[in-house]
Amino acid sequence: MSEAKPFSFLSPIKNPPAYVMDPEKKHLEVTLDVEYDTNNVFSFEKPHNVPTYTRVFTSDLTKEVGNTLTGPTIEVRPGSKLQIHTHNKLPEQDQTEPDDINFPYGFNNYNIHTHGLHVTPESPGDNVCMTIRPGEAYDYEYDIPADHPPGVYWYHPHKHGSVALQVGSGMAGMIIVRGAFDDQLKEMGVKEYCMVFQNIAVNAEGKVEDQKQVAKFPNSEYNITVNSQYCPIIKVKPGELINLRLLNATTRSSINFECPFFGQMFIYGYDGNPTDNYRRQGGISLAPANRASILLKISEAATPGAFYYVQNDSVEYQFIPHYKYHNNPPLFAIEVERGEEIGAAIYMPSETAERTTPPPFPESLRGGLLEPIGPEEVTNKRTLTFQANTLDNPDKYYRGVNVTIDHGQFGGCEVVNHWVELDAVEEWTLENESEFPHPIHIHVNPMYVFEIQGEDPLDYTLELPFWADTIQVPPHGHVKFRMRFKDFVGKYPLHCHLLYHEDGGMMQHVKVVRDLKEKDDWNNNQ
Repeated sequence: MSEAKPFSFLSPIKNPPAYVMDPEKKHLEVTLDVEYDTNNVFSFEKPHNVPTYTRVFTSDLTKEVGNTLTGPTIEVRPGSKLQIHTHNKLPEQDQTEPDDINFPYGFNNYNIHTHGLHVTPESPGDNVCMTIRPGEAYDYEYDIPADHPPGVYWYHPHKHGSVALQVGSGMAGMIIVRGAFDDQLKEMGVKEYCMVFQNIAVNAEGKVEDQKQVAKFPNSEYNITVNSQYCPIIKVKPGELINLRLLNATTRSSINFECPFFGQMFIYGYDGNPTDNYRRQGGISLAPANRASILLKISEAATPGAFYYVQNDSVEYQFIPHYKYHNNPPLFAIEVERGEEIGAAIYMPSETAERTTPPPFPESLRGGLLEPIGPEEVTNKRTLTFQANTLDNPDKYYRGVNVTIDHGQFGGCEVVNHWVELDAVEEWTLENESEFPHPIHIHVNPMYVFEIQGEDPLDYTLELPFWADTIQVPPHGHVKFRMRFKDFVGKYPLHCHLLYHEDGGMMQHVKVVRDLKEKDDWNNNQ
């Protein structure tokens, strides 16, 4: 068990420790066990000196640094094999399934989902219908395709009924698929900061044992940490170029912040998918589960000592009475380093950085799986509707009850809602019939988003079109995207990434088959 360490405000940011694949060997083995462990984290819900005791992914790397609240980063390469060995070290529990599977249960069972990776949804790969019970071990294997897009992905548990509570306990970590552009930035000496945003939903005793804590308003928004640190600081030099790898691993909170006044943002990846060129924006918005890769150029004229709190100005939604509110807690800070004081609060630069600008956007990031999809490619169209009838009862809101897709709740792992033929190209419309937004995620394949209609609660959604694997559908609005169902057959889910909504039944299954005749065989065998 790790010793609980005190936390601090504005401490230097620390990247999570990383498992790094040898580019020559193209093979990486990782151990991610699950157990209760003691840490410490800032929270308005508990006294500062009370340690946390929650379910976490543990590894030799995170235990060595004394923090297991954020999982280790896993770095892989296209055309490689990743193996994850996991052992459930949680206590035994009653394994009886409840009559209503769309209710929080089974908190000591889990599986591991590699969110956004274009890999098989069948075992021993990204199968989220399997269960690892206390005392059991499992060996995952993932073959990363040779043409896999480089970028930021992540892993988290996905056992229906326990997802929100476990992610809200700290069970999440970043995956980076490295490529030639990463190597180029490293050779240029560009510093990289991997930033995992989480809201560890502990109670006054430092524990997470009730899903109500995960969805609770409003403090879950104010408890957002970065790599388990509360408002860490990044120190930069005038003229410096830094590389931000961002992951919103919260259970329900959007991340929405402006670019510091002394910098410029060059977005080159979103949800792991490289953009078609640098996207120049005044800020970045990440719904739950979204990721981004950003080069931040610090102005050569930045004043030594300049300080900027990066605040979360996201729009959140309350139940009774229903209204929107803004919250703006600090996420992290950026300070321009200062040297010798030459006047009253006037400083020389600590050290002049080599003037570095973003390199030309590399051709290696373009094309492949991410060629734009025009209407002439489309072979089928579908429309899905999303409902959330929770505003009549706070307890329903907290537990995600009465959330549906097409007015129906998740029917279990044996139910298939959408049959798709391998290599089909489909256009989907997601219609939100509720009063607050839903970030909708589909496993395995990225979506080419080309239309968003409605009041977007995020300020810096990318200019259309763009590739994503999770898209926030505005209240009483809709989103349209096109998708290629490439490479992999099997069954996998689509769901809301407000994770208490996923546990509450806002989920369906897609089954990709080589021949749609398999649908008749399936129905005959049910």
